[in-house]
This record gives sequence, structure tokens and C-alpha cells, in this order.
Amino acid sequence: MNKNMRVSNLARHAYTQAYANYLRSGDLEEATRQVAQEIYERRGGAPGSAEGDWREAERVTREWPETITEASKAHLFDKALSKTRTWLKDVEEELDYGNPNEAYRALRAVLHAIRDRLPVHECAEFASQMPVLIMGMYYSGWSPIGKPEKMRNLDEFLDRVAAELPQGSDPLRVTHGIIRVLERHISPGEMSDVRRSFPEHLRALWEEAARSRR
Repeated sequence: MNKNMRVSNLARHAYTQAYANYLRSGDLEEATRQVAQEIYERRGGAPGSAEGDWREAERVTREWPETITEASKAHLFDKALSKTRTWLKDVEEELDYGNPNEAYRALRAVLHAIRDRLPVHECAEFASQMPVLIMGMYYSGWSPIGKPEKMRNLDEFLDRVAAELPQGSDPLRVTHGIIRVLERHISPGEMSDVRRSFPEHLRALWEEAARSRR
């Protein structure tokens, strides 16, 4: 994938939560406001202005009404919701959870740890195969600055996972379970790219996940 396609992919997915909100409400101005706020937050201390952030947000959201008709909004959202429920049900069954809230927290914890260890372009390519609602959760709180983050050993990766799990959870067991779920929903080629983006001392997570399969 060339650089321009990677940049386009990132632009398409970086504001997924705002797009999901737009699908629900049809309020493009509010969605643009959300994107402008994200642009401001990601800009941090870099030069810029509120006016410039708003213009960039308008550029991002301008094509949205042209790519989705009124008649298809509800259908696409229902489809995204159905896919999300399928993923969460799979997590529930894989980890023997009793409700989708536990599944959501486990999926979020592992996806955020994986996300922060990926280069920016691979982060976007990985996200492109997720249901739009999970994609929004995946990008929540993310910034491309300083990515990929260094995780010097497996314990540091698992500490990152554990930080978003209920106290007493086993982050290694959860990580293995989520990896198995991801491998059922993400293409083998993309999962292979994700593994290759990890340093060798973390790639063992995938082999261990296969060995510990129930």
C-alpha cells in the first residue's frame, strides 16, 4: 500500500466515532463539531487555530452526506450493530463471560494495547476490518503522536491490558482469548501484518494463544 493510500485510510477511520454518531442522528454540524474537537486535542501544542480546526473538520465531514443516503443510514447502523453484537458474543463464549459488558471491556483492553504498539499506517489498516462501532471504541483516546509506543517486554504489554480490565482479571488469559476472536474475524493477511509489526518478544502471544485454545 503506497503512502497516499495509507494517509487516506487513516483519514477515513480516525474520526469513526463521530461518523457513527452521524449515522445515528443525521446531525452533520454536531459531527463536524466533534471532529474539530478531536483535531484540536490531537494538535496539542502545535501551531493552529480554532478556525483552522473547524475548516479541517468541515473538509473531513463534507463527503459524508454524499456517501450515505437517508434510506441507508438506518440499515448501515443496524448492520454495524449486528456485527458488533456478533463480535461481543464471540468474546463472551471464548472467555466464559456472562454478559456483553465484560466482553466489551476485555476487547477494548486488548485492542488498545495492540493499537498503541502498531505503526500509524498499520493501525488504520487493522481498524478497517472492524465493525464501525468497534472501530470507534478502538480509536477512542488514540493519538498518532509517538506511535508505536515501546513495550520492552511481555509484562509491559500485559500491564497495559490489565489497566483497562476489572481488578483481579488475568490479562494473559484475556489477551489470548481476544487474539483467538480477532483471528476469526480479521483476515489472515491482516493478522499476519499485525504480528509482523510486533517485536519478536511479543509475537509469542499469537503462538501461545493457539496452544492454549480450548
